[in-house]
Amino acid sequence: MKTQDMINKRLKATKSESRLVIIVAVASIITVFGLVSTKTLLSQATYHKRVLDARNQALKQLEANIEAANKLVEQYQIFQTGNTTNIIGGKNSTDPNLQPPDGDNARLVLNALPSKYDFPALISSVAKILNNNAIKNQAVGGTDESGTISSDTAAKPEVATITLEVQGTANYKAVQALVKDFERSIRPFDITKLDIKGSESSMAIALTVNTYFQPALTLDLTTKEVK
Repeated sequence: MKTQDMINKRLKATKSESRLVIIVAVASIITVFGLVSTKTLLSQATYHKRVLDARNQALKQLEANIEAANKLVEQYQIFQTGNTTNIIGGKNSTDPNLQPPDGDNARLVLNALPSKYDFPALISSVAKILNNNAIKNQAVGGTDESGTISSDTAAKPEVATITLEVQGTANYKAVQALVKDFERSIRPFDITKLDIKGSESSMAIALTVNTYFQPALTLDLTTKEVK
């Protein structure tokens, strides 16, 4: 075989090997690209599925909340206007000039557990009850915790107890009426201690009463990131 023929064959073999290397390299690149693309698509598909699941769950919760809100409105209307007598036996009316025991149920409930801590207003309310029963030598005391008790709204508000010491003098009927007024007051008063001294016509009374305050409830809205 001539030297030239051998060189030509060698060149052809080298070219074939080069083509094969190129083909293998291109195939490898295409394969890697396909694998990476497939992984990316699968990852995106999984992410979108999680997003859709979270959205569907939120939608179901929203629909349930709307249904519950509609039922609550119906129950509120029944509670507010369903009877001519309110929850404490007075006239059920939205007239703002009416005084307890008259008044609409919603106003009575809101007044029963104020959402703002107002110690001076509480003292005034108790003094009014004492005055209505002709209690003399009045003394209403307690600790004003305005600096420590917050009136800020909260997602889970806690009830705070306010303790008052009440003293005065009156006859037996007035004392009896006073205790009844505390018991049927719109704002709840729990008498934890009661001391009475004296005669039927002149009695000295000392009460320890607990009343309550609760900050307003706020709707706690949150966002959730789907990863």
